[in-house]
Amino acid sequence: MLRRIPQDTQLEFFQKALLYLSQSDAAKALGVTVRMIQYWESQGLIHPELPLEGRSRRYTPRDLVELRFIRSLVVDQGFQVPALAEKLKQLEAPYDYDPLEVFWDPREQQWRSRAQLAGEHLQQLRPLLDERAGAALRKLQPLEPTEAARFLLDYLRDQLLERPRKRRPKRE
Repeated sequence: MLRRIPQDTQLEFFQKALLYLSQSDAAKALGVTVRMIQYWESQGLIHPELPLEGRSRRYTPRDLVELRFIRSLVVDQGFQVPALAEKLKQLEAPYDYDPLEVFWDPREQQWRSRAQLAGEHLQQLRPLLDERAGAALRKLQPLEPTEAARFLLDYLRDQLLERPRKRRPKRE
């Protein structure tokens, strides 16, 4: 399930934003050109809250959240706008998702979250992890508790620092 960022958290990105921003101010806030925003809107990627009045579009802070998501997908992740428009039909607008959490899975042809992917991967690795954890615990059983704890902490430290594995301490 794709997790939406709560509105209050989303709006923290734009705390200094006025109630309404012009297209040029919105473009500056997001680091894109006005023409990019106009193109995204013409392609139906964004859904501004305010109707177009005259020649000057005004964006609310909520619109900036949606623009930020689109910008992340187009500029940072390299999606092409026509292909992205098709893919976004599967997401519920407004797009107040965390752009660092949501990605398009080409194998499944759907939007997924990184948490979903990590959970599925861990489920696949679970039998191997259970086996290795069991083997490690059996090796530590004959040791004294303090000696086993010291070895285990050293082992974890070495793994985190990517040092070669130490052998199990010998009983004297």
